[in-house]
Amino acid sequence: MSFKSNMADPSNRLSSWKGQNCCSWYGINCSDSFHVTAIDLRNPKLDNLILDMNSQLVSTSDVPSTALTGTIPPSLFSLTHLRYLDLSFNNFSFSKVPLGFSNLTGLTYLNLSNVMFNGSITTQFSNLTFLMELDLSISGEVPVEQLLNLTKLSELYMDYNFLASKIPNLTRSYLQGHIPYLPQVKTLHVGNNVDVMVDLHSMFSVPWPRLESIDISSTHVIGSIPSSIANITSLVDFIAYNSLIQGRIPASMMNLSRLEMLRLDMNNISGEISPSISNLKSLQVLSLLQNSFHGLIPDTICSISSLWCLLLAGNSFTGNIPNCIGQLNDLSHLEVSSNKMNGSIPSLSSFFRNSTPYLLVLGFSGLTVKVDQQPFPPRFQPQILSLDSCNIGGKIPDFISNLTKLVYLSLSNNSLSGTIPSWLFNLPNLGYLDLSVNRLQGVIPPSIKLKSFFMQTTLKLRNNLLQGLIPQELENIRALDLSANNFTGNVPAEVGLGNIRYLALSDNKLSGRIPFSLCQENCELMLLDLSNNNLFGTIPTSFGNCSPLVYLNLGSNNLTDGIPEELQGAKRLRFLNVSGNHFDGPFPSVVRRLERISVIDMGNNKFSGKIPEFIGDLKDLRILLLEFNSFNGSIPEEINALENMQFIGLSNNQLSGPIPEKLSGLKTIINRPKDGNLLGFIISQLYIGVQVNLVAKGLSMQFDVVRTYNNGLDLSCNNLTGNLPSELGHLQGLYALNLSHNRLSGNIPTAIGNMSLLESLDLSYNNLSGEIPVSLALLDPLSTLNLAHNNLSGEIPTSPHFDTLSRDGLAYIGNKLLCGAPDGIHCDSEDFPTPESSESEHSEEQCGEWKMVLALAFAG
Repeated sequence: MSFKSNMADPSNRLSSWKGQNCCSWYGINCSDSFHVTAIDLRNPKLDNLILDMNSQLVSTSDVPSTALTGTIPPSLFSLTHLRYLDLSFNNFSFSKVPLGFSNLTGLTYLNLSNVMFNGSITTQFSNLTFLMELDLSISGEVPVEQLLNLTKLSELYMDYNFLASKIPNLTRSYLQGHIPYLPQVKTLHVGNNVDVMVDLHSMFSVPWPRLESIDISSTHVIGSIPSSIANITSLVDFIAYNSLIQGRIPASMMNLSRLEMLRLDMNNISGEISPSISNLKSLQVLSLLQNSFHGLIPDTICSISSLWCLLLAGNSFTGNIPNCIGQLNDLSHLEVSSNKMNGSIPSLSSFFRNSTPYLLVLGFSGLTVKVDQQPFPPRFQPQILSLDSCNIGGKIPDFISNLTKLVYLSLSNNSLSGTIPSWLFNLPNLGYLDLSVNRLQGVIPPSIKLKSFFMQTTLKLRNNLLQGLIPQELENIRALDLSANNFTGNVPAEVGLGNIRYLALSDNKLSGRIPFSLCQENCELMLLDLSNNNLFGTIPTSFGNCSPLVYLNLGSNNLTDGIPEELQGAKRLRFLNVSGNHFDGPFPSVVRRLERISVIDMGNNKFSGKIPEFIGDLKDLRILLLEFNSFNGSIPEEINALENMQFIGLSNNQLSGPIPEKLSGLKTIINRPKDGNLLGFIISQLYIGVQVNLVAKGLSMQFDVVRTYNNGLDLSCNNLTGNLPSELGHLQGLYALNLSHNRLSGNIPTAIGNMSLLESLDLSYNNLSGEIPVSLALLDPLSTLNLAHNNLSGEIPTSPHFDTLSRDGLAYIGNKLLCGAPDGIHCDSEDFPTPESSESEHSEEQCGEWKMVLALAFAG
């Protein structure tokens, strides 16, 4: 009874716990001698539970939680006859794991998955030597040494588990150390524990006579899969996705005749699929997504009649897809997208005449898919169909109108033409539709409804020739992308009254004011892109109500009156683009309160005054673009505090004074990390990225997704004076540097040769003097150089690479005191001018050839 008194019981599961006969209570079983032998209090109602962003179970419906909540009382651990204990999916209030579990030495089954314990499991389970099945998923830190005594274990779950509930892929534990040797174990699931080191060579050097299922996904596998894996002849499931595995699949693995599931997604595995894969006669699931496989898909794979799931996307497979794959009767999941294939499917209907695909993803594979007039068999009813970039052409295929079970349809980049048929919006289960990057014309219905499903309900029609008005009634649409079309009229006020989260209407011909209703209280809007239209008026103050807002792009419109102070209510805002409008006045003070901002683009406006010192307080700032304004004064030294900064664009202003000497704080530019996306996290099922174009004289650089190793510094077209600080040499990871069209003087510092990753350098149209440092010629990555129109002198340094940068001499023009290649003037020639006879001739070339352009990539 003390257990009941310690628990909040919202579903009244413990209502029968009264009286003296505990054997009649809910969840209790007793032996013939009336000893409690089994307690099953697992939360039975899990259908509406998912993990939230903090990896905690939350309900997706308005139905109250049914989890028991509280702490486990010591009285539970006096039940020494207990053999079975299941407390999974309840909430023990993040209390520490009770030491009393060690008293339950007779347990053979223990399930504590997802019970919200806090802290580490120490010695609680090490003496439970009769345990045969143990599930500790999401149960705090579990040092694996505590499991070494559990030699009777046959099933061990410490990862995402499919056994404990109807909810797949929810549970994780925080294992530490290495996988213990448990010779009797049949099921070993330790996935999703990033601190677990897995040495498969060592692990498989000893026998595992009963091992049938192993899951080491999202752990750290050392090296490759050893050939000794073939000794585990009982193996049925080998699940090792996202585990840093390298090398190739060993040939011996093809001898595992009992193998039913092989999942090696998201690793670094290379090589070809061996034709001997046909030996895996029991194989049902083969998933090699996102690796480095190449070569042909072998025809022998078609002899595996049990295969129902074949996922090969994200590799470098070539050639054609074997015709026989479509004849696999049980095949329901086929994905070969994002490969380098060059074949074709002459008839889609004939190819899948014998199979009944549920998931069919051929997009961006390189395959050409022909949709002929042959009828599809009635059982061809995929729920997920992706044929992006398959060269389909013509109108939207009619056969799709018969796919009544279709949930997800993507036909982007196929040169489709004509109008969108009305029946497409009437498919009864459609929840995701992508027809982007085609030649579709006409109007779309004023009212569109999508069906809810397991992904974000999405309508993407960007980059077409559609026209007319934006639909007013958007029922159950969470993401809408109509950008790059010819839509006219106003942004409908009704579009902000639903539950839409992502709205992209950029690059159209929309006019009028931005409706106040876009951001009502309790709005769910996370992304809003209205850029490149003809909108006028002010930014609505209602945007301050939109606390979920992360991306706001209003660039290239006719907006006025600045950024409202109310925007500070958008506490999560990370991307702000108001470039190309008619804003004026000082730098907006509201920016100071956007503490999570990563990208600011205010270029091409009429802002004036000084760049504020508080810019250095925006610790997450990575991109700052203020070009083509009228900012004056000096560049604030506080900019040195921005250790995450990657791109600084201050060109075409009226800035004066010297370049800040303190640059050592720009750590991301100094170190240039090897990888990592700037804003590459996933919001639901939509990928949101940032695109930066750097256009320099003679070179155009585009970054479709900005990563932490992309960076640039542009201070050109200002009135900066003084010397080039030698501290520039600290920026060893800098990609592009433009200081042209200023009034800089003095020598080019030798330390500039320390910028070992520099690829573009423009110092033209200044008053620099002295010799070109030899260290500059040693920068092998340098591909664009412009030193024209300065007062440089002496011999142009040479090196095999440096000599190729300006064979026509344009990089040095306007420096009469320079000699040597490529000018062709010998330094000892009588024609070589003396300093007294040389005068600098700086032309009035228009400034602004080097610019940064920031755009939002809205992709699925």
